[in-house]
Amino acid sequence: MSFTININTEFNTFLITGEISLITKNKRLLLTLKRLNYSIQDNYISIPFEEKTQIKTLDEIRSLFTKFNLEYSLSEKIKTELESYNKEEENFELFSENARKIRNNEFNQNEALVKQFDEFQNVLKSNMQRSLYPLQLLSAFHMAFAQNSCNFAVPGAGKTSIVYGAYTYLKNLPKENPKHVDKLLVIGPLSSFAPWENEYKECFGLEPSSFRMSGDSTISIEKKLEHLYSPNPPELTLIFHGGVDRFQTDFIDFLKRNKTMVIVDEAHRIKNPEGVWGKSVTEISKEAISRVILTGTPVPNGYQDIFNLYKFIYPFKFKEILKFHYHNLEDMTVNSSIDSTRVQELKKNISPYFIRIKKEDLNLPPVEDIYIQIEMEPYQREIYDFIESKYIEHFKENNSGTVKDILNRAKLIRLRQAATNPSLLSKPLRESLENNELTGEFDPNSIFTTDTDEYINDSEFFNKIINYLSFEVPKKFETVLDILQKTIFPENGKVIIWTIFIQNAFELKKFLKTNGIESKLLIGQIPQEEREETISAFNTPDNNEFNVIIANPFSVAESISLHKGCHNAIYFERDYNCSNFLQSKDRIHRVGLNKNQVTKYYYFVSSNSIDEVINHRLHLKVKRMEEIINDEIPLFNRIDDNDETDIIKELISNYAQRT
Repeated sequence: MSFTININTEFNTFLITGEISLITKNKRLLLTLKRLNYSIQDNYISIPFEEKTQIKTLDEIRSLFTKFNLEYSLSEKIKTELESYNKEEENFELFSENARKIRNNEFNQNEALVKQFDEFQNVLKSNMQRSLYPLQLLSAFHMAFAQNSCNFAVPGAGKTSIVYGAYTYLKNLPKENPKHVDKLLVIGPLSSFAPWENEYKECFGLEPSSFRMSGDSTISIEKKLEHLYSPNPPELTLIFHGGVDRFQTDFIDFLKRNKTMVIVDEAHRIKNPEGVWGKSVTEISKEAISRVILTGTPVPNGYQDIFNLYKFIYPFKFKEILKFHYHNLEDMTVNSSIDSTRVQELKKNISPYFIRIKKEDLNLPPVEDIYIQIEMEPYQREIYDFIESKYIEHFKENNSGTVKDILNRAKLIRLRQAATNPSLLSKPLRESLENNELTGEFDPNSIFTTDTDEYINDSEFFNKIINYLSFEVPKKFETVLDILQKTIFPENGKVIIWTIFIQNAFELKKFLKTNGIESKLLIGQIPQEEREETISAFNTPDNNEFNVIIANPFSVAESISLHKGCHNAIYFERDYNCSNFLQSKDRIHRVGLNKNQVTKYYYFVSSNSIDEVINHRLHLKVKRMEEIINDEIPLFNRIDDNDETDIIKELISNYAQRT
């Protein structure tokens, strides 16, 4: 007896006709069909399907009939559907191969692509004021051609301009073209909002029509919903990653009504497919016309981080593209080398849909690293040596500095404070750090008070800490002033001073003001609007109100550019976070600099202290990370930013040599 498998496209169901009793009497077959949510009518069996899983469901039905030796035939309608599907698959394979050729800049022999690239360039010349450099142009063409893609360019490569280039082309397609877009939805950190708006003006010579869904507490929920349901919303919508979930249903409606390119900036923040941010962002992406991922760190923790990025750009095909399950990618991270067969296969699978610009591709002008050895003043020397001598004995007994060793990590922070400005020691640790290195993993109340410090019981010594600034000015403060007055200001230069500790930022600002130098703060405690005003004024060439910014890398290491007028950075002190350190350097060393412009970095290192150890270990770590960055898919978990064990071990060795 032969069965017929038919399809009802109106109700998205497969219909099985024939001697239905042969199926209903087979309990094993019925049990297997149960997972397909079948229902039985008098003369047919109905099996529902979703549009995105139509072929998969059909394949399961056919496989079951074969397994139970039941003859079947496909209706003409299903044969037509299969032919259409197979043609789509062939087209997608051809499309993917062409995307790969564009990505690799190997399409010169393809007349159709060459013609499209010429057309692309002409559209940009006619509609953009800003000219893209060759790699940006190629990246923008790839993004426009692929329509759904990832850009893994390093910080400073001009990813925002690349997106605007792709958007310009897609926007100028005929409205009836299925790839046409005329709206932008940017999901990113708050610090990225102003750059997106400013770059729009730089690219098109117009103020953008934009609406911020996050970052302004004065905008009511009603106002946000009014924007999303407006018949003619502004061209550019901006929202924080964590804000999408609340408006998920509304964004889906928005995207159904507006032809939108959805961009996730700093997309490593949505890497967790089970996280609220990742789930909500990938869910709304199903209704986008074009989807773009932007991040310089695509796999910060492991190859599994790529999973959600590709789920975003291809929500209905990402598994076919990746060809690896999430747990396969996790295993690959732990058990595969960079050159392993599996890793190479993954790169090949995903390569048509991403492009990466490496640091070496940018041909940036030179940098000058200037290390300044700081000799501590007498009181600071006494305080530092006293604390270090107490801590070293503890470190010898327990030389681990992982995130679990909270007391050791707290002691390392205290040593760094003593090496830069002993007055910081009088504050609880929770008030010292912008983005607390110690929160999230532990009970903060257990160590965030000075009660845990061994020196606290020495009242005379503690009095020296409390009143330190009445005894002397920290040598690093005086050195900053000296560099500004003798080196940077005579050349009409501007400078950004990076400091880890928030109290340092306030005290340094006060110290500079008493010496006639105005400065502004870029730290988490400063409202977003004020930060944006500071950055705008700092980047304005003829602004002489202030030439110094004091910043914290936890707050402003991402998404801002300061290179237009600033070519000097002073590192007042550094921690062991290599990623933040490199990102902070990129704030002033980016695409757009004059080829002869030298960027100078000044590193303060207190002699005979933990500063020397951090300087050495961080230098080794940077070399290792730069090697990783040069890979197409840089796996940053090979550099552990949460383990300071090597700092402790080298500190013990360094101390022994000094004493």
